[in-house]
Amino acid sequence: MNEGDNIQKNIAEHLDSSSEQTLQNTKFANASYSWQTFLIDFYRRVRHYYKFDFDSFMIMIVALSHVTYENYKHDSGMEGSYKDFIRTFKDVAPGSLSKRKLGINAISNILEMPEETTRRKVEKLIKEELLYKSKMDGIIMSQNFITKHFPFADQTAKNLGKLIRTFEKTGLLNAAKDFKM
Repeated sequence: MNEGDNIQKNIAEHLDSSSEQTLQNTKFANASYSWQTFLIDFYRRVRHYYKFDFDSFMIMIVALSHVTYENYKHDSGMEGSYKDFIRTFKDVAPGSLSKRKLGINAISNILEMPEETTRRKVEKLIKEELLYKSKMDGIIMSQNFITKHFPFADQTAKNLGKLIRTFEKTGLLNAAKDFKM
């Protein structure tokens, strides 16, 4: 093999690796765009669906996560359907949660939000019948929270499924699992 053949071979190998790198970059760019679109849509839907600010939404999610944790911390696994799981939130009996009540101070600390701001936003969410304040359980979701929240949660789950499929198609899902700095 002469020098000219080696140069051509090196150029061809470089072009192959360059086009492979460009394809990989395009896949990551598409996945990044999908992630950004997911976030933008999520924030937009919070404002549109609930008609309040994102901090109020986060307060609601903190209360939801508290009840989720308290209801399922000793659960060995999930039986039944997604709808069965959702129904359990409607059936939170007074006193069925642990002795750890969720209060204004805890929400304020979790979200790093001023306590008085948290208090005002919680009171507004109680008036809107999304949260309920119980002396026994602290701040929890209201009885009709799931009915009001389900359409939003359902759309979010669908959007998340689409995002995961995009990540899987680009190889980003496996890359994220193995990610090291």
